[in-house]
Amino acid sequence: MNAPVQIRKPEVAERLRELARLEGKSITDLVEEMVRERDERLVARREAEIEAKLAAVEEIVAHFNSLPIVGPLLTDDDFYDEDGLPK
Repeated sequence: MNAPVQIRKPEVAERLRELARLEGKSITDLVEEMVRERDERLVARREAEIEAKLAAVEEIVAHFNSLPIVGPLLTDDDFYDEDGLPK
């Protein structure tokens, strides 16, 4: 376990004490709840960003797949010689 956390700004420490008093909680319980809530918000935001990016990629892939095929499909033989070297 690491050393205890110290709040060096008196106004922040006082605000924590006041919030803990108003909510009827210890400072430790208050901070634990605040950290948990913040972590949950950050995780939810990150998951939403990932979902949005995946949706954008899926949209791009769907658009690409909807494009017509122009010309013959190329194979490895079109790019490499019989020894596997680039043409």
